[in-house]
Amino acid sequence: MSNNISPEVKVNAIAANLKALHALLTVAAARSAEGHQLIESGECNGAIGTVLEVDAILDDAKALYGAAIALHRLRSM
Repeated sequence: MSNNISPEVKVNAIAANLKALHALLTVAAARSAEGHQLIESGECNGAIGTVLEVDAILDDAKALYGAAIALHRLRSM
């Protein structure tokens, strides 16, 4: 079985992964900014609650990054 894919499919797949990666990182950045604002206002519980799921977002972002890199490494037809 060959691991060759067409250049168009490869580029489109990488683009989709990077777009999703950007969206997730934007969410993570927004949550961390909101958490920072809350902690500066003395709302520790709110701050931690805001960033509590950032680890899951970053795990998903890492998976998308890995997929984009894996696609890049594949040979094109």
